[in-house]
Amino acid sequence: MASTGVFPEAGLRGRLEQFGLATVLTFLDLERRSGELVVVAGDKVGRLWLRQGRVVRARIDASRRVNKSVVYDLLALERGRFSFTQRELDETADEMNAPTMLLLMEAARRVDEANAASSP
Repeated sequence: MASTGVFPEAGLRGRLEQFGLATVLTFLDLERRSGELVVVAGDKVGRLWLRQGRVVRARIDASRRVNKSVVYDLLALERGRFSFTQRELDETADEMNAPTMLLLMEAARRVDEANAASSP
């Protein structure tokens, strides 16, 4: 299969329907992996940069939203593809200032609150 511009030489890839983004981030955190995780859902392309398993930066292409709000947005996706390419990120500043597990817990709390607000 030819490499595309979005997923160059990915070491880990899959579909969000099979492995949710929270599962993928947990795995990368436990393995202390560094690199770029790309998430594609429809016309949305999200990018998460990890150092030693910790999300240090997050962006959605063509969006002004950054970091934590991007992580929460991407974690809410149920369909799409992901690809992780391992590489060192020594020069990338930690813009999140939060461990990956804290981001995952906050995302889950937000989903719970949204579900509670929409319940009768």
